[in-house]
Amino acid sequence: MTRMGRVTGSETQQSRSAEDSMTAWHEAGHAVVYLLQGRSLRYVTLRPRTAGRAGFTAVRPRRVDLSALAVVAHAGPLAQARYVLDTTRAAERLREDVPVDDVRLDAYLHGGHDDMAVIAQARRAYGLAARRPDLWAGIAQDLIDRYWPEIGRVAAELLERRTLTGSQLRACMAGDVLTR
Repeated sequence: MTRMGRVTGSETQQSRSAEDSMTAWHEAGHAVVYLLQGRSLRYVTLRPRTAGRAGFTAVRPRRVDLSALAVVAHAGPLAQARYVLDTTRAAERLREDVPVDDVRLDAYLHGGHDDMAVIAQARRAYGLAARRPDLWAGIAQDLIDRYWPEIGRVAAELLERRTLTGSQLRACMAGDVLTR
C-alpha cells in the first residue's frame, strides 16, 4: 500500500520477490541450456558480486562456438518471458494492453547488456542484417519449451538457496531432491 507517495515495506518486499522470481527463471534458462550443451558450470546465483546485476551464471572457461553462446544468451530472457506469460493471466495482459512481444522485449532488456552483447557479437560475426531474425532464438525457445520442468526445478531451488553449484544444478535437472 502506498501512502502519500511513499512505498511501504510490504510493497518493497513484494517487488523484490517478483524481481527475484524473474531473475531465478532467467538464470535457470541460461544454466539449463549451458548444461544441455555439455558445458561445465561453476555456479548460478541470485547474489552477484558485481553491482548492477540481478543474477549470474558462472561457467568454466572453455572455447565455445559463438553460435552456442548466442543460444545460451537467448535462453535466459526467453525463460523469463515464458515465466511471466505463464503467471500472468491473458485477460490481465489485455486489460493492460501488453502484447506478448512486449513481455519478451522486457525480458531481454531485464537481462542487461551481457545477453544483448553476446547476441549482437554473434550477429555481426555471422553477418546477419539488423532486421533479420536469427536462428538462435528459435533454438533457445525450443530448448526452453522441451526442458521447462527442469528449468522450473532449477528456478525454485535458486529462490530457495540463492546459489547453486554445478553439481547441484545437474542433480536438480535430474529431478534429485537437494539436501541442505
